Amino acid sequence: MTYMQRRLADDIRTWALSDDTHPLLIRGARRTGKTYLVEHVAQELFNGDMVKLDLQTDLDTIERIFDVPTSDIDSIVARIREYTGKRCEMGSTLLFFDEIQLSEKALNSLRFFSGTKWKVIATGSLFSVTVKKRRLPFPSGVRQLDLQPLDFEEFLWALDERPLADSIREHADSRTSFILHDKALDLYHRYLTIGGMPKPVDVYRTTHSFDAVTQEQREINETYVNDMTDPDNGISGIAAKRIWDSLPKQLLRSSTKKFKYSDVIRGGRRERLLEPLEWLETAGIVNRNEMTNDMEAPLAPYSDEEGSFFKVYVADTGIMFFKFGIDAHLLLQPETAQLLSSEFRGALAENYVMQSLKANGLDTFYWMSGGKERGELDFVFQNRIGQVIPVEVKSGRNVTAKSLKRFVQTGRSPKAYRLSERDFGSDFVAGTEIPLISLPLYAAFTINGESEDGGLHPPLTIH
Repeated sequence: MTYMQRRLADDIRTWALSDDTHPLLIRGARRTGKTYLVEHVAQELFNGDMVKLDLQTDLDTIERIFDVPTSDIDSIVARIREYTGKRCEMGSTLLFFDEIQLSEKALNSLRFFSGTKWKVIATGSLFSVTVKKRRLPFPSGVRQLDLQPLDFEEFLWALDERPLADSIREHADSRTSFILHDKALDLYHRYLTIGGMPKPVDVYRTTHSFDAVTQEQREINETYVNDMTDPDNGISGIAAKRIWDSLPKQLLRSSTKKFKYSDVIRGGRRERLLEPLEWLETAGIVNRNEMTNDMEAPLAPYSDEEGSFFKVYVADTGIMFFKFGIDAHLLLQPETAQLLSSEFRGALAENYVMQSLKANGLDTFYWMSGGKERGELDFVFQNRIGQVIPVEVKSGRNVTAKSLKRFVQTGRSPKAYRLSERDFGSDFVAGTEIPLISLPLYAAFTINGESEDGGLHPPLTIH
């Protein structure tokens, strides 16, 4: 697989070139490309001077490396030298612990590398499983980054369309008509079917075969199902799989798309299904969007005696499309795309927008009015100065100009976004002087809340 530029690589470079003495832990769902990204950065910044411990392939032997007090870094490094047969020099060699969640002792050692001059990167997934089994608290003194699937901008980079991605950002700033709108829209539709998992993207850019893409998506889906049904997880694997299989139905519902336990299994109860649902979320393969009634910051989830209300989306839009079991060409051909239900197209658009906002580090909610007057907004978020900004996805069915007007006036929103398949533009929310910024759906990656004006540049994701 040839390298695909990832935005997170900039954050890793910043860490690597700084005097930061904290180890770096890169988390993310399985198959998002964590290992490949670290190996590429090591080649670039450390001239290939990297020593890698792959815990997934040789766990029993590697665990013995850490059969010393984890505070004894010198002994650990000496054992790494023995195991790999490679020289390791403090300050110049990158120590790479891949799938570190598999070893509690290796994970715990990170806190003792902190404060030294060793450059250490670890990757891990499925931390929800290891946390259950850990006897020790999660290590302190560790920088953590999250790697998501490729968003649409990174997808364009992978297809050698960086100039197009840059132009989309420019038009998101200027809101002027885009002469390449149809081209960008076509690539957005392709992204809906392919998604942002590196392997399907790589197969598409080398073969342009949607059948090959589907094969890769099927393999990823099977990997996820195997993970969630692993008896060592400590959860009901059957319940987790039923939740996973129910998501297309949940998002196709013609009324509210609120997650319903009864759609998972007849008579499904929150007490039985909440734990496997939380496992899916912490494994990084689904995104949860809580409901709020608030229109002013700070936004908070709404709940009652029944629990909280939320929607659940698949973390990668390509895997979501695969789960619908529809041929990609049906969506890509205009004459057949119109035959697909509005619920289907709406579910894809919402899932895509959730993925885009999540990739930009936004904590989102969906809003429903708490009074007699009904109203719903697909996504709302607050920025760091407490402004609350709504995002309307045009294919949504429960959004009205009236509810948007009420929301921005009560919440004193500085602006609102409307995402659709139309060209760039700007107007005002009906009956107000609040700017309504119209963006094509493919420009969703330009939305974040980092600056006073709402920001149109991705935030630094290191924390």
